[in-house]
Amino acid sequence: MRNILKPKSSSLKLYYRRLEMGSPCLPLPPVYLVHNEFLRDSELLALERQLGGALRYNIKEANIILARGIKGPRRAIQELQSLGVAPKSAQTHTTGIIEGVTKDQKSAKKKTNSMSLNKWRNIDKTLDGKDVIILDSSTESEDENKTGRSSPRSPSQGSPPLMNTSPNSILSKTLLADDYVFGGDTVKFLSLEWYFDSISAGSLLPPGPYLLWEGTFGERHMNPPTPQRTLLPTPEKTKNILERARADTPPRQLFHEKMSRSRHSGGKNSQTLSQRPQLLHESTSEHDLARNLPLLPSYFGSPFSCHWRTPLKGPNEEFIAQLKLIREERLLMRGDRISADQKSRAIAAIAAYPYTIISHYEIERLPGCGPSTVGHFQEWKTTGRIKDIQDLEYDEKFQSMKTFYGIYDVGEKKALEFYKKGWRDLDDLVENWGSLTENQQVGVKYYDDFAEKIPRAEVEYIGSVILKYANQIREGFQMVITGGYRRGKTMSGDVDVILTHPDEEATQDFVREILYQLGKDKWITQQLVTSSRNSARYQEPVTWKGSMPRSHGGFDTLDKGLVVWQNADLLGQSSTRNPKRRVDIIISPWKTAGCAIIGWSGGTQFEKDLRKYVNTLDPPLKFDSSGVVVKETGEWQDLEGDCMDLLEKEKRVFKGLKLDWREPTERCN
Repeated sequence: MRNILKPKSSSLKLYYRRLEMGSPCLPLPPVYLVHNEFLRDSELLALERQLGGALRYNIKEANIILARGIKGPRRAIQELQSLGVAPKSAQTHTTGIIEGVTKDQKSAKKKTNSMSLNKWRNIDKTLDGKDVIILDSSTESEDENKTGRSSPRSPSQGSPPLMNTSPNSILSKTLLADDYVFGGDTVKFLSLEWYFDSISAGSLLPPGPYLLWEGTFGERHMNPPTPQRTLLPTPEKTKNILERARADTPPRQLFHEKMSRSRHSGGKNSQTLSQRPQLLHESTSEHDLARNLPLLPSYFGSPFSCHWRTPLKGPNEEFIAQLKLIREERLLMRGDRISADQKSRAIAAIAAYPYTIISHYEIERLPGCGPSTVGHFQEWKTTGRIKDIQDLEYDEKFQSMKTFYGIYDVGEKKALEFYKKGWRDLDDLVENWGSLTENQQVGVKYYDDFAEKIPRAEVEYIGSVILKYANQIREGFQMVITGGYRRGKTMSGDVDVILTHPDEEATQDFVREILYQLGKDKWITQQLVTSSRNSARYQEPVTWKGSMPRSHGGFDTLDKGLVVWQNADLLGQSSTRNPKRRVDIIISPWKTAGCAIIGWSGGTQFEKDLRKYVNTLDPPLKFDSSGVVVKETGEWQDLEGDCMDLLEKEKRVFKGLKLDWREPTERCN
């Protein structure tokens, strides 16, 4: 726990005991905690646990609102408006007349405001034995400087005990901590330091020095019309994408949440007022759940997702959809690949978790899921949305970056480069056609076609055409369709096929020959990438590789042709649509075909973790789609033997790497 969350007094051992028991140590009224960029996820989790039953998730149920980083009433009001309420300031607090403080005193207060708010003079047992909290003020009035400070008067004297008569007397008033009432008709918006200092004092402090705003909430407005925005050049496609993303959000609770100002668009995005869902308290039963969680599958004993059983669809798809949007935001808006990779690991773990997650305790024990993921789950569970991504559909930069990132041969850095040049859509790229590479021009030209998913039947048809041409060149070729198709997807983004032949001479330099024949018969319109790296080393496995290359080679160094495909049978039929498809044709020698199939069948995280995992073996190994070698010597490991069945060759590689066999449909992480 961060030091800022700890009481400043070392004598409050009872506080820690009660905190461990899950009970609040202060008689707190209902509290609403503002989630903003000034409050880290780890601090937020610690605060939520400390506040316990006092915490409210519906702002209208709270008597106190706590926030960090908010300065002044104007900023507090803006924050309240962003939370979907219509704040009405209390007249007494907005005019400066609070419990006997006159306008003249308010004017004098502006001149002397150097009072120390965190130094306590003493805590005396007076007034019928109750704690009297006395603030130590360094700004005494002129009379006080002459006469000295007087002691508190008893109740029989008929007036509230004040420590001084300075302009800051409202801030240094002596109060009965246990008798101070935070309820009533108004809500108090306080700095979070009030809570920390109250813990230090062992009792609730007067709100004066910490008060940012006080008032009531008016009626909520109906949802205002959304301002028109200039979005993508293909608005229907983008709208469909975003509607699908929104459709993936959990329908657990209905809500209409006012959009907070976008950090990336200068606060000009559309806002809608909302009603937060009812409070979900962390009840005793939820604490009991933490002690009675379902047993983790044994495969979670490994931190590497290549050990996990991950189906195509799991019980937590709704939450995973939210995490994918967060990952996309981290990558495109912040350029933070490390954070995006961390989100990918969390997504992989949750995808492999076989139970519906109902408590954050379940996420805390999953590998790769840190406090950030726990915080996102709690927010999503209690509010039905995650603040970090609620504005993305209205954010012009995100929409532009998403468009550019969807172009073939454009990564996040290139997308940002386009945006910084002032380009916002595909039309801007067309106007600057000469600035694009040849592959990027192809990606723009066929943007809609490449974004369209490919049905399984069409994937199988494309594979059958490729196999037919391979066997026309030389009989005996075998083929496996890999990628998302082999993992069980009903719709694929592209088509990946692996061709291999028991005769190693048949696969040597075969890639150029088959690409030529397919192109000659107009099945291929463009060759995006052609590689003969494997044939150049006479189809021997890579002896060393260093770090994984960020080139078109991806995870392997096999011969390959990445091409634009069309259905040649439909040419000349103007009434029939013939979309262009992305097709990858990979050629593997027979002796390492099992490695090639594994390298092109698993999900991205599976493939990354597989390469990390084999480095932990004794001796450390390197896995590549061209084979497995000892890391230090480069010696090739023959894990497949003389097996003549492709599925059996794949299973032998799993066994040789000391991995439990996972069907391709269980490698979907």
